[in-house]
Amino acid sequence: MNKMSILIQLSIPLLVLVTGCSTNEETGEDAVRLPVDTLEVIAGIGVEVGDSTNTFAAIADVRIDERGRVLVLDEVEACIKVFDSEGNYIQQVSRRGEGPGELDDPVGLFVMPDGRVGVVDQGKHGYVVFNDSLRFHEEIGLWATNSPYHVTPISNDEIAACRYDDRARGEFDVLSRTVAVYSWGEQDPDTVLWQDSLETTFADAIDNLSMLLDYALFNSISTCSDGNGTIYFAPADPHVYEITGWDSTGTVVLEISRELEPVEKTQEDIESETFYANSYLQRISTGPVPFEYEPAPYRIMVDELGFGPDGNLWVKLGTHNETFFDIYDLNGRLLRHAVFPTDGWSWETEVTPHGILAWEEDPLSGYQVLYLLE
Repeated sequence: MNKMSILIQLSIPLLVLVTGCSTNEETGEDAVRLPVDTLEVIAGIGVEVGDSTNTFAAIADVRIDERGRVLVLDEVEACIKVFDSEGNYIQQVSRRGEGPGELDDPVGLFVMPDGRVGVVDQGKHGYVVFNDSLRFHEEIGLWATNSPYHVTPISNDEIAACRYDDRARGEFDVLSRTVAVYSWGEQDPDTVLWQDSLETTFADAIDNLSMLLDYALFNSISTCSDGNGTIYFAPADPHVYEITGWDSTGTVVLEISRELEPVEKTQEDIESETFYANSYLQRISTGPVPFEYEPAPYRIMVDELGFGPDGNLWVKLGTHNETFFDIYDLNGRLLRHAVFPTDGWSWETEVTPHGILAWEEDPLSGYQVLYLLE
C-alpha cells in the first residue's frame, strides 16, 4: 500500500472509493434567444417523520425503470425503496449486510435494458444485481479496491463505468479517473474512452486535501447513454464546457462545446458547501477528520447529463443559481432550455427517458424529499 492510500484511508475512507464526428459550438448569446421551459412538481416523496417507507436517511441515487417504478437508493439504510409513478410506496429491496443480495456500501443505481437493476456497491467490490421483479439475481465483485462508482448500461452485455484509482510511481502518487467500456462480468475494460490524472507527492497532498477530495469525490465524473449504444460524458471542470459522445468502440460521434465565462461561488454557497462537506466527512469517517474542507472557488460548468422523455440530451449547468438545463438533439444542436426554480446549492437531478427526478442533498428542512417533475 502506497503512502497516498494510507493517507486517504486514515483520514476519510471515501477513496476506497464519450463513422463521422459531429461538432457544435454555441455561445452564451445564442443561448439567450432560445425558449426556456419551466419544470413543475407533479409529486413528492418523503416526509420528516412517520412511516419509514416514506422517509429517507440519505438519497444516494434514483432511477425510473420502464415500468414507471421510481427506485430510490438510500446509502445509510442500505436499501432500495420502490414507488409507483404517483409516489405511492410499493416495496423495499435488500438491506444492510454481507450476505448474498444484501448491501454494504451502496453508492449508485443502474437499470439494464432487460430490466435488471444493479446497485454499485463498493463494499461488495462491484455490483449487486436484481432481476426485473426486483429479486436477487447475482453479485459481481471483481475489484479488491477502487471498484467503479458509476455505471451506465450500453446494452445487456456492455456497460460504461467510471473508476477512481491511485498508484505509486517513485516518489509520486498518480491519481486517475477513467471512463471505460466493460463487457458484463469482466474486470478489465474493452475500451478506455477518457482518462485524466493528477500527480502529487505525499507532502503536497497533505497540504491540498480539499483538492484531493474534490478530484476523487465531490467532483466525481459520470456518464449517460441514449439507449442506442452511444455514451455521453462531460468533464467536471470549472472552466471547460465540453460534451463528448462515443460509440462502444471508442469512436467519437459527437462533440459539443460552448464558450462560457467561469462563475465564482458566492460566499453563501461556500459556507453552505463547507458545512455540508465537513458534516459528511465526519459521518463517513472512522475517527476525527484531521482537517477542514475548503470548497473550490468556481462552479463546475457541466454538472450532470441525462436523456429526457423527449429523446434529447439534457445538460445540467453548474453555473446557474437555479437548476438549469441546456437541451440538445442527437446531432448536437441546442434546441431550448429548461429550468426548475430552486433555492439552494445542493440540488441533484436524474433525467431519464421515463421521467425527471430532483432532490436536495442538504435541505434546509432537515429531511429529503424526492420530486417528480414534468
